[in-house]
Amino acid sequence: MTSKTRVLLVDDEEPLAEELADFLRISGLTVVVRHNAIDSLQALNTDPTISHLVTDISIGPLSGLELLRKVKQTSHGARLRCIVFSGHASVDNLLAALRLGVADFLPKPVGGHELLDAIRRCSAPDVAQRVEAATPLDTASLLLAARKRRDALFGPELFDDPVWNMLLDLRDSTLRGKPVTVSDLCSASGSSQTTALRRLNELQAMGLIERSPDSQDRRRIFVRSTERGDRLMETFATWFSSMVGAG
Repeated sequence: MTSKTRVLLVDDEEPLAEELADFLRISGLTVVVRHNAIDSLQALNTDPTISHLVTDISIGPLSGLELLRKVKQTSHGARLRCIVFSGHASVDNLLAALRLGVADFLPKPVGGHELLDAIRRCSAPDVAQRVEAATPLDTASLLLAARKRRDALFGPELFDDPVWNMLLDLRDSTLRGKPVTVSDLCSASGSSQTTALRRLNELQAMGLIERSPDSQDRRRIFVRSTERGDRLMETFATWFSSMVGAG
């Protein structure tokens, strides 16, 4: 990713769009801002040097997903690297975005650093392969979104599953390159700290995770998935991704 990277940022919330655009510009990117799908299509048609499309889903009568569908039908749609963000990250929206080949899906509110990191990730040399099929990161994000949607519909009390919550959060964070602490997983578990710590002990006893103290702060403990834990989560993710693709 260089200063030649040109980003089309689409959001009907103009103050937010300009704030994100300013941050990306300060970071060295060239940013074009539009606030609806029609103007965005015109910008793409007149500027073939745009390499990245970042769009909210809710941008007026023609949604961000419809914008993506139309873009994919154009001559430069295949090379365009797309990121979607939304304040309503439902499973349906996430699944539709993945099938349209987006490189990343970010829940709102989106910060400048978070968006910049996503653009860097989808600028990797292997992005052409990543957009042709669901990646491990896509699958982890989809599983997390499915869990959140389930809890929103039925209530989190009905599904007391702290272990699965922690494993999903650990996998998603690891794939994003984010270090994970015991405190992070206790928070992600959706249960009391006592319960979460007990289940972490069980996961470690099963050889699925390992813990190590932070060399800079001995009070902080990092958690990593073991080789066995990675293998089991990868096996499940591959099966899940195949089921999604079959739909």
